[in-house]
Amino acid sequence: MKNQLIPGLIGSVFATLAASAWADINDVRANLGKLNVPDGFHVDVYAEVPGARQMALGTNGNVYVGTRGNKVYAVEDKNKDHKADQVVAILDDLNVGNGVAMIDGHLYVAEQHRITRYAAPDFDLTLPFKAMREVVYDKLPDKAHHGWRYLAAGPDNKLYVTIGAPCNICDPAGIEASIIRMNIDGSQVETFAKGVRNSVGMDFQPGTNTLFFTDNGVDLLGADVPHDELNAAPKAGLHFGFPYFAGGDTRDPKWKDKTPPAVTKPVAEFQAHSANLGFKFYTGKQFPAEYLGSAVIAQHGSWNRKVPVGYQLVRVTFDAQHQVKETKPFIDGWMSAEGEVWGRPNDVLQLPDGSLLVSDDYNGVIYRVSYDGRAQNAKTSPTEANTLSGLVMPESVFATPDGVTYVSEIGEFGKLGDGKITRIAADGTRSPLADGLNDPKGLDVFDGQLYVADMDRVVRIDTQSGTQTVFAAASAFPQKPVFLNDIEIDGVGNVYVSDSGDDHGNGAGIFKISSTGKVTQVLKAKAGIQRPNGLLMDGPDRLLVADFGTGKLFSIQVGSKKTTVTLLNQGFGGADGLIRDANGLLYVSDWAGGNVWQLVEPKATPQRIIQGYQSAADISLSADGKSLLIPDMKAGTLHRFPIK
Repeated sequence: MKNQLIPGLIGSVFATLAASAWADINDVRANLGKLNVPDGFHVDVYAEVPGARQMALGTNGNVYVGTRGNKVYAVEDKNKDHKADQVVAILDDLNVGNGVAMIDGHLYVAEQHRITRYAAPDFDLTLPFKAMREVVYDKLPDKAHHGWRYLAAGPDNKLYVTIGAPCNICDPAGIEASIIRMNIDGSQVETFAKGVRNSVGMDFQPGTNTLFFTDNGVDLLGADVPHDELNAAPKAGLHFGFPYFAGGDTRDPKWKDKTPPAVTKPVAEFQAHSANLGFKFYTGKQFPAEYLGSAVIAQHGSWNRKVPVGYQLVRVTFDAQHQVKETKPFIDGWMSAEGEVWGRPNDVLQLPDGSLLVSDDYNGVIYRVSYDGRAQNAKTSPTEANTLSGLVMPESVFATPDGVTYVSEIGEFGKLGDGKITRIAADGTRSPLADGLNDPKGLDVFDGQLYVADMDRVVRIDTQSGTQTVFAAASAFPQKPVFLNDIEIDGVGNVYVSDSGDDHGNGAGIFKISSTGKVTQVLKAKAGIQRPNGLLMDGPDRLLVADFGTGKLFSIQVGSKKTTVTLLNQGFGGADGLIRDANGLLYVSDWAGGNVWQLVEPKATPQRIIQGYQSAADISLSADGKSLLIPDMKAGTLHRFPIK
């Protein structure tokens, strides 16, 4: 949709979509069970609205809905049962009527070429709105490429309008590639933000009144670059990089030698091509308190990526200083693990009761996301049938081909000498393999020897006799170990161990221990990974790294003189364990959130397959490869979860 060569085609495609039949509502309702929804949340169909895009809330609860066609709809819920009683097309002669906003009882509509307003739609939906039309501003660039405008009413009682660049990448003219603002009567128009390629989502942060907006990166530069963005504009006149930056820090080859102006960097970045569109800061009281102040963003999904990404709602959380803390999936499942897409979230709107509406222009529906505290997705929660209890702070697990499973038990955290390794035979019989350890965590087996990350040292244990030797003492490390965490061994016996550092990542790193015990540091603190945790070999001299501090997934190249760090994915909370199954599917555990995520490849959209643990620690595969083994550290349990 952003290809510079096809601007003429875009309009005709969307016109065809606007006239086509939308998904059967019964099919959509049947698919709702495929969504991965946090415990206590529920998703229902609120209304059928063909081509539903941006939404605006009226004073009486009416919802006004723009489209990329010629219509704007009004949705009425007369009896307030949270289901539409009627959907009325109040306008049908528009030129891409995507943007809608309600200000002082007037409906504002942003078309491709102009902004118009209509009085008193909340009073009577049968009013002759075409005859009542008032043109507020008629100087928008009348170009189809990125011609769907988005509107927002600011706390300053001004109207904000996004204007996309009419190209994939080019030198914009006039007010192209910007956000403009004006008085609500169309006067005093000014360019508020420049260098904005294609924003289709804006909202103002509670507590700061800062304008936040999404922006979609340049296409055709690669599957994983450039990143999409969430930006913050606390004042007018800032430049956000386009076309000098294609998205995030990525430069287009044709623009890399051109000197950009002073550029304001994004406050959060998302998977390339995930198409982050409309969003809202949550200010309601219905959801749990942790959601207050979060930005819930609709990822519309990629349009030409070989492995699709997006098609979900993500949540960006903020700290007490209103700075971005982390990004995590909120609701996913509009795309299956096999990459089959059945829905495309587009915009988010909060209702007075604190529930959220989510538009889906692919299905022609609006969903309602509500919370009542009652769990509905029990199939993803732990079950007693596959649970082993009685463990003391189990952190890591490793199963050998002969059916023996080893579990590290920390004991009392920080207490020396009470940690141990438990051996579980194929018949379930438990016996101690080694005790007297400090805080044993990550495990791996090589040539009949079990290697254990034990606080500030690496211990080697013979799996037959239980004999312990210190393979790498604290004094052998180039810097004093702080919090040795996970272990991964390559095919020739090199041992990689992560050090998560302190709570702020100080002292963090990744070390390589040769078969002779020589320790070298392959990743230092402040090298882009805050708190390295889970490790997984991803080919010769390449590691996948889970960042416990940021919930991100990285790849590092360790074979060259300079270690390179590449961000692959994010949103995994307290990212902990990593494992792959025989089909190449990747699994990531979230210690902080008690979740386990599945990815078809490291850069794909994560699908949450397990939730409900207290602290999902360092996961592994069962001996037969048909189940995940998941230590729940705080619960003192080990779970077996079938994956085939």
